[in-house]
Amino acid sequence: MTLTRLERRWAEAAMVAIFPGSVEAGLAGIGAMQVDAFLREVMRTLPFRAALGVRLAVWLVAVAPWFMLRRFATIAGLGLAERERVIARLVASRSYAVRSLALLLKAIGALLYAADDRVRRRMAPPRPRLAQLRGRAPAV
Repeated sequence: MTLTRLERRWAEAAMVAIFPGSVEAGLAGIGAMQVDAFLREVMRTLPFRAALGVRLAVWLVAVAPWFMLRRFATIAGLGLAERERVIARLVASRSYAVRSLALLLKAIGALLYAADDRVRRRMAPPRPRLAQLRGRAPAV
């Protein structure tokens, strides 16, 4: 199963709101990480039922502004702040199904985001020095 170009655009818009990056930390947002190609690969390799769940998650996020903001716009048609607000409301929904679908899209985005070398370096704890591993104080 594959996502249409429109569905991939919606998914990317949602992921950009979830993983905006940080200028202060020197981390690019997920929008700079080939989201389209990643989504194509994920959808190509997922089993049918899992791919169907991803498609449902994309559609839920895409049309959520209709119900949450009472605006006839998709997630891609909103500004970043409004997208973040819609995603936050989906994740905080009282409905387990809604929360799960929104978190599914977030989890897929996290796979791409965490695969970036700069992000992975920031997530990894600093490595101890060899002298610390041996239990000795460094020579002065």
